Amino acid sequence: MVRSVTNRGESSYQMASSHLITTCATLAALILFVLVGAKVLPSAIGLSKASQPAMVVAFLLNTAIILFGWRRASDLTQTLSALKAAEQEALDNAYSDHTTGLGNRRAILRELDSVFRNGPKGALLIFDLDHFKKVNDLYGHATGDQLLQLTGDTLRNELPDSSFASRLGGDEFAAYVPDANIAEDVARRIISTLAAPISLGAVKTQISVSIGLAHVSRGLNPEEVLRRADVAMYSVKRSGRNGLAWFDEEMSRQLQNRVALEEEIRAAIEADEFVPFFQPLISLESGELNGFEVLARWRSPARGIVEPAEFIEVAEQSGQIGALSMRVMEKALQEAKEWPQELKLAVNISPIQFRDPRLAERIIKLLTETGFSPRRLEVEITETSLMEDRDQALTIVQSLRNCGISIALDDFGTGYASLSQLQTLPFDRIKIDRSFIHALGQNEQSAAIVETITALGRSLNVPITAEGVETPAVREKLAALGCADAQGWYFGRAVAGHVASMQFAPKVEQPTGQSPLVDRTRAGGKKW
Repeated sequence: MVRSVTNRGESSYQMASSHLITTCATLAALILFVLVGAKVLPSAIGLSKASQPAMVVAFLLNTAIILFGWRRASDLTQTLSALKAAEQEALDNAYSDHTTGLGNRRAILRELDSVFRNGPKGALLIFDLDHFKKVNDLYGHATGDQLLQLTGDTLRNELPDSSFASRLGGDEFAAYVPDANIAEDVARRIISTLAAPISLGAVKTQISVSIGLAHVSRGLNPEEVLRRADVAMYSVKRSGRNGLAWFDEEMSRQLQNRVALEEEIRAAIEADEFVPFFQPLISLESGELNGFEVLARWRSPARGIVEPAEFIEVAEQSGQIGALSMRVMEKALQEAKEWPQELKLAVNISPIQFRDPRLAERIIKLLTETGFSPRRLEVEITETSLMEDRDQALTIVQSLRNCGISIALDDFGTGYASLSQLQTLPFDRIKIDRSFIHALGQNEQSAAIVETITALGRSLNVPITAEGVETPAVREKLAALGCADAQGWYFGRAVAGHVASMQFAPKVEQPTGQSPLVDRTRAGGKKW
């Protein structure tokens, strides 16, 4: 059972003092009543002829005082009880979470402070629900609150005696376990319980949990323990979510480096340091240049030319990918606007960007401002883009296609819902993931997968593009299987715009006896 984290209020000093004074006055009046009554009553019942009128008046006054005091004491008792209840409710609200009934951040800090005073021991768990935002966005906040309540119930059931738990905010929770030796087992039970399919009214869903653990030990304080567990949790998230990890100093260093990189990226966007590079897309049938895929590069004064693998994920997770991507796309459209009109540009859109309902509007606005033809633009999306909010993604895709923009399904074969996506979405191209192309000549399974995808493309009348072609043997194999286009180091690496434009620049006459720099086709493109 989880120990309560609410606080017991102290009674109001002023009300208690007033109650004490009234009680004393009432007792004094009662004593006086007894003394006076001892003299008045005999004469009142005719036992004494020496009845004094003053004593009768005193008797009546004391009776009135007693009645008044009793009524006043009763009122004060009720008022004090109400005040105590109100104080307790206010303190409970200050230290508890209304949605789950658990404690809040204030409560866990207070309880940890008590642990440190009595001899630090045990471990702290911090976790949040992976992709909780998706539940809120798809099913509404009422369903999200039900999920939070279910999480609170899970903690009450899974935590051992003398533990306590709090909701820190949003979908983030913390739990203190007095015995550090069992903390990891407790964390695994929480992960397992919450991983089971969940019914929330009419909604059925499934979630995962990322948990960070930190030891409660001497030399630390409550805030530092919270920080350490939080760092460990984010380490789990970066490594794929749905797991647990104990804090270590290397995690802290990695987090510091990551935060520094996020700030560098933010400054680089403001300084306009991200630029487009262009990788050629080649027709396997004719060998002609069909267009380019736009790839982002970071021209950093300190780092040099930085590849996307070093900054795209950080930009996505820090919410900067939208600004970065749109700026690179704008530059690419400006550079390629005057290139031969038969050359297309393919641009990648991050799944994170599909959370923006105005994405299609922003892309169309760039086309208008740069004067780039929509029919020359191809937007590449992955299956992940369609999983969070399918209806919104479909609306964005259809809006782009209505303007003449082509849509390509990128990294095909790596997702679990590829075939279902092809049945319902109007893709203009399918791109086979490079992992299958790299293994094409090494095992029969990859060859069978590539052959199946190309056959699927022919049956759907959708051209197939292969990524990651690095050898002539792979090129020939893909051509034989029926792939329409290919890209990769065999045809050329991604280069800056002015270098890419040399591949279709007007032919320059060479001095006698020298071979031309490139073999050009009738369309002016380079032939591979």
